[in-house]
Amino acid sequence: MINIFVIDDHPVLIEGVKSVFDGSDDKIKVVGYAYSAKEALSKLKRSSAKVVLLDLRMPEFNGVELCNILKKQYPEKKVIAFTGETDSAMLFNVWMNKVDAILMKGCSKQELVNTIHAVLAGERKVGTDVPNFFIQIESAKNESKPRLTRRELQVLNSLAKGHKRTEVGEMLDISKVAVDFHCKNLFKKFNKTRLLEVITEARNSNIIY
Repeated sequence: MINIFVIDDHPVLIEGVKSVFDGSDDKIKVVGYAYSAKEALSKLKRSSAKVVLLDLRMPEFNGVELCNILKKQYPEKKVIAFTGETDSAMLFNVWMNKVDAILMKGCSKQELVNTIHAVLAGERKVGTDVPNFFIQIESAKNESKPRLTRRELQVLNSLAKGHKRTEVGEMLDISKVAVDFHCKNLFKKFNKTRLLEVITEARNSNIIY
């Protein structure tokens, strides 16, 4: 029996994965699950799971960061990014953080089963419907990097370390209104609508580390 652990902040997804393998002949069983990174790290200490299915859009901190932690704390466990994410920067980032496989949530049961067996055999896999993030990343590298002001860079670095906007304002001795203003400029310069996407692209472009 292959025991797996599912990390996703959507209960319906977790129930769906459990139902796929309940009573099946695949000899795969969901033995644990978590709705957040903090919950996952606590439960995995006692889990017999050999494979972890990990969503990349998570509360607290993202799946890329969680993947990095899991690979360090539980090197014996295989991690499969099981996601609906199509952002090439995030996919590339999690691949470079040593994820064992990337699968789209819309994949077939057979592809999921095959991937689980493949990673346990030491392979690294990219699912059939996963965007070709290598080509997109190389193309993005050739584009000019956004030019940030010193203050924008300070705000972005602080936010990337997990600080909230109010905390960033206190650290930099500016108002939250000013922080919000700089964030709007960052969204515009990176052509993104989410802070996580800005941070990911900034890291991939070596603007922040």
